[in-house]
Parts: sequence; C-alpha cells; structure tokens
Amino acid sequence: MVPKVVGSKVKVNSLFAMLAIIMGELIWGVSGMFLAIPILAIMKIVFDRIYDLKPWGFLLGEEDSSDHSYKILRSELYPEIVEIREVENKKDG
Repeated sequence: MVPKVVGSKVKVNSLFAMLAIIMGELIWGVSGMFLAIPILAIMKIVFDRIYDLKPWGFLLGEEDSSDHSYKILRSELYPEIVEIREVENKKDG
C-alpha cells in the first residue's frame, strides 16, 4: 500500500520545514522533530483545500521555477480581476 500523500506531491518550503523542525524540538523534543514535517505537510494540504486559507498554503509551498502557481492562486482568489482583464483584452484585440 502506497500513501496518498508523498513528499514529491506536497512540496513544502524548506525554510518552513526547518522552522517546523526547530519548533517541534522545542515543544516535544526529539519526537517532535520527527513529527514536524508530516504535521507541516498535513497543514499545507488542509490550507490548499480551504478557500480562505489558500494564501497560507501558497506560503508554505515550495517556490516554483515559473509563477504559474501564483497566477492560479490569484485567479482563484480574485476571479473578478481575471474576468475584467479578459474583457479588456477582447476590446483591444
């Protein structure tokens, strides 16, 4: 059986991963260090799924080589801006 959540799919930001490990160690010791990354990954997945928390999921995510993920997030959070730009582009073209 393969877990549905794997590291290559979650893509947690390395800065937040290190902060999570440090905070986990401060709170729960060595066992907290081991649990920090799975807890952070769960938080990122939850943030990505809840509409109002999507910016937090984006913040916890790994930086992409293109800003495609930013465009997707912006279009999901502010669909009216995308619609206005599409109307303006149709008028110009």
